[in-house]
Amino acid sequence: MEERLRRLEERQASYERELSSRDTRIRELESEVARLSGRSVPAVAAASQPPPAQGTLPPAPFQDPEQQSNEPFGLFTPGRGFTVARTEWGELQLSVFSYLRYLNQKGLDDTYVDHFGLTRDVDIRNDFEINKVFLYTQGWFLDPKFRYTFYVWASGATIGSTTGILTAGNLTYTFNDAVTLGGGVLALPSTRSMDGQFPWWDRVDARLMADDFMRGSFTQGIWANGKITDTLNYKIGLGNNLNGFGAGAARLDDNMNTVAAALTWMPTTGEFGPRAGFGDYEHHDKLATLFSAHFTTSTEDRESQPGLDAPENTQIRLSDGVTVFTPDALAPGVIVNKLDYRLLSMSAGMKYRGFYLEAEAYRRWLKNFRTNAALDIDELTDDGMQVQGSFMLIPSTFQVYAGASKVWGEYGDPWDAAVGINWWPWKKRGFRINSELLHMEDAPLGSVMLPYPVGANGWIFMTNAELSF
Repeated sequence: MEERLRRLEERQASYERELSSRDTRIRELESEVARLSGRSVPAVAAASQPPPAQGTLPPAPFQDPEQQSNEPFGLFTPGRGFTVARTEWGELQLSVFSYLRYLNQKGLDDTYVDHFGLTRDVDIRNDFEINKVFLYTQGWFLDPKFRYTFYVWASGATIGSTTGILTAGNLTYTFNDAVTLGGGVLALPSTRSMDGQFPWWDRVDARLMADDFMRGSFTQGIWANGKITDTLNYKIGLGNNLNGFGAGAARLDDNMNTVAAALTWMPTTGEFGPRAGFGDYEHHDKLATLFSAHFTTSTEDRESQPGLDAPENTQIRLSDGVTVFTPDALAPGVIVNKLDYRLLSMSAGMKYRGFYLEAEAYRRWLKNFRTNAALDIDELTDDGMQVQGSFMLIPSTFQVYAGASKVWGEYGDPWDAAVGINWWPWKKRGFRINSELLHMEDAPLGSVMLPYPVGANGWIFMTNAELSF
């Protein structure tokens, strides 16, 4: 009798787990149907889980603001990680992003020549690294509209440096669909990849070269974002500088003049997949389209530039890889102390039945140089473009992708091209195996966290195992 009772109890527990799992899946499907049909998420879920600010980077991995959940304590919610506390006072989720990378740069040339005519060595690598680790906590406190995100960001490739580990976060308050105000670490909405899609990219934690060369980065500041109409979104931010990671407060000037703004229009469906990410993993049965425009302006000081290996480093570089604040970079005996940076980027993309294609164009102006000596150059203009696309050969399981970019610069015309594959062995986002072959031609930027160094010329191969929940 005792054995029979034990078996009945085990069977009952199994049934309860199955029912809980089915309830979770039903809620996910209801949210997905609501998103695809253009309807709002049910009121109970929306009240308990207000959407986070778009692009407050880094956002929680796979956190889809259109798919909210009313999961009980202790369960796993796709896109939000694990719920470790939920009370009338607030809520706490824990999530992780990381990946193991094998990087082989042995196909690169050993040296490159900059516009000074100097031959510089390229540090070629062939190694394994836990390249990045993000530990996120997020949720709400006191009021479901008052949200927080805090995280620790570490890079195995920079272990031992002062920029190997950082902590950051932000606070936001959502008044309504039209207005969310935030403060803290701000992802400057300077290009499409800075609009908060991370890590929903086809590539693993890597942008194409032109995007990285042109864009702003992450700083500290305030912002507002929201919907203008059902298909048109905006974001505008005011920050300290182009990159606050790796530049302490004592190195900043007393003029807060970094401003970035973005408009995103999704005319056909009003959405572009979770977080408007790259690739059509979700398999849109109706054509989804996206158009965006971004503008950024900032006055940059040579003293406020981050270290070369700072996280998400965006040192302002010439198109041959020399930083513009390097002595003699623009003329013998001339040092640039300050300059004005302007960037305009525009993109257009589409998704349909597993197929994704997007193009983005850039123009960057460097002007109003403040120098220690006379300089004949009034302005430097660099143009760029990138195209990327992908296709799900096996839905939810296997994807192929490709991309290329080029910069037409004052000091060279570098370019890159990449092809790769993604495999989701459990047929769910959260873990994938990625392999990519990348060709670089005179890379104008690079770091130990990127898959290529400055001056890279040749072939690179990498394989990544990415975990994200």
